Amino acid sequence: HGTREFVIRFADALPAEMRTVIILYALQGMQYEEIAEVTRTSVGTVKSRIFFTRQRLQSQLHDFIA
Repeated sequence: HGTREFVIRFADALPAEMRTVIILYALQGMQYEEIAEVTRTSVGTVKSRIFFTRQRLQSQLHDFIA
């Protein structure tokens, strides 16, 4: 399995609210405040979702590479 397939599977496995936030942040280049407005959440919630998504990705990448 290639890296592309891994990334697609990872994104698909995320809860919808985490997937939305990470796509807006990482792929669309939106700022925390913009994401909060679009998702109707607080900036703190946006930061938290990005943090936990990064942790989850790091853990899964470690398992993928090992």
